[in-house]
Amino acid sequence: MGFVANGNTTPSQIIIKSDPFYPSIDLDHIRKIVRIDGVVTNDRLKQVIIEEVIDVNRLLISLQTQVEKLSDLSKTMIDDLPDTDYLYLSAVANGLAAKINENYRNYDSSNTGVKKAEQAECTVDDYRRNKQWAIQQLKGENHTVVELI
Repeated sequence: MGFVANGNTTPSQIIIKSDPFYPSIDLDHIRKIVRIDGVVTNDRLKQVIIEEVIDVNRLLISLQTQVEKLSDLSKTMIDDLPDTDYLYLSAVANGLAAKINENYRNYDSSNTGVKKAEQAECTVDDYRRNKQWAIQQLKGENHTVVELI
């Protein structure tokens, strides 16, 4: 277990698996790419990852009728992994980052804490947008959807 006061962590080796259709999520890897330190415990992080996996899987459920595994939709391989694995990880990681930033920004109630919260608002919105874009790419949809009224 990491020393929480300075935010250090030790490897947890926790892998979150869902339906075999989707790739597994490595808690340590997602902690690194989203830059979440030890202030967020492994148990809390695992819970939020599971919530995001459930949400992303629900949004992508229609793809299960098209292929056997999500990676079967891949058009290219990047660093020996299907591009769909990266997009799936991006969707989960960006949803996770939005939730973590939203939940942990209010612990500092000083003026700097309030300013950081206001700055994080854009970051939370950016994370949500990036999650949506990754999901749309996996579905083969454009980023912009325009509807005439």
